[in-house]
Amino acid sequence: MSLEKYYIPGSKTAALISIISISVITYLHLSTPAGFHIIHIIHYYMLYLAVIYTAMKFGFLGGLISAFIITVFYAPGVYLSLLDLQHYQVRSFVEILMMYTLGLFAGLYSQRIYLQNSKLKQTYEQLEKSIEEKIKMEKEIAKSEKLRVMGQLSAGIAHEIRNPLASLKSASRMLKDGRNSPQILDIMTSEIDRLNAFVERFLQYANFGKIENEKIKVSSFFDELAELLRLLCKSTDDIDLKIRSYLAEECFMEGDVNNLKQVFLNIFSNSVEELKGQIGEKKLFFEVDCEDEYVVFKIKDTGSGIPDDIKERIYEPFFTTKETGTGLGLTITAKIIKDHDGILQIENDNGAHFTIKFKRVSDEYTSD
Repeated sequence: MSLEKYYIPGSKTAALISIISISVITYLHLSTPAGFHIIHIIHYYMLYLAVIYTAMKFGFLGGLISAFIITVFYAPGVYLSLLDLQHYQVRSFVEILMMYTLGLFAGLYSQRIYLQNSKLKQTYEQLEKSIEEKIKMEKEIAKSEKLRVMGQLSAGIAHEIRNPLASLKSASRMLKDGRNSPQILDIMTSEIDRLNAFVERFLQYANFGKIENEKIKVSSFFDELAELLRLLCKSTDDIDLKIRSYLAEECFMEGDVNNLKQVFLNIFSNSVEELKGQIGEKKLFFEVDCEDEYVVFKIKDTGSGIPDDIKERIYEPFFTTKETGTGLGLTITAKIIKDHDGILQIENDNGAHFTIKFKRVSDEYTSD
């Protein structure tokens, strides 16, 4: 039997108030002459209030104990002759029963509320702890997934850096051989600027700073994504990359640029990996269009697509069909899109076909 079901651990202040109120009212009752019936009735109902208060603060046991103490002082003769009541004691006996009944029901009611609140508090604490752990895990997962995708970019990065380094190496040899000319210095300066611009862009892609929504010019954003996709595809030479923009006018959307880049990096990475192991044609399409309400991005590859029997599970954390996969890419992708009030659609159309939609904002739109 758990004491918690019958007792509420009230405060010391509540206990002091109960003791003082019962003591004072009982004293006034006993010290008032018997002829003052109205005053005694007032005392009696004040004792009712004392029982209710004690029951609400200390639960079932509080209500019964306070009723017992009060009735012992209120009508001790009834207890002494309980098995042989006289007719003049019947009224007092009924009043005692009423006092116990009040203490019982008030105590049960307060106990029920206390247990419900305790359960809610426990559930809230567990939920709060679970949410904190989930947020922490999501941050770690997002960071690890972003690092994983950045690792896949390494082959393209090496290819991107190798060419200007080769030019710089050739130019330095020419200078060493004494073949000094303004053209050689111009080439070196140009290649250094090219490397510096590339490093700055890459550091921007790897930024783990705080989330900041901003107004995004779709054409510029699409150009950056296209550059990222080309970089990924440089790790293999046989992918036929088709990039098309159907933007007939200035188009804007709103969101966190780095998070949105992560969305496309995850999908690009999956498509490139799929095509690397594909036999036959290897085509990858990336398109953007601006509709009345949405900015629509489409990514399509000619891989094997997503089997129907696992289509419903691809967003589950850690679910993957790849030997080296983490099973987190599409989970994070779907969450970021949802956080941006976007829409993600995945279909099989001679390969995987991803459609991503974000709400279009007006040219005059400014983020709060």
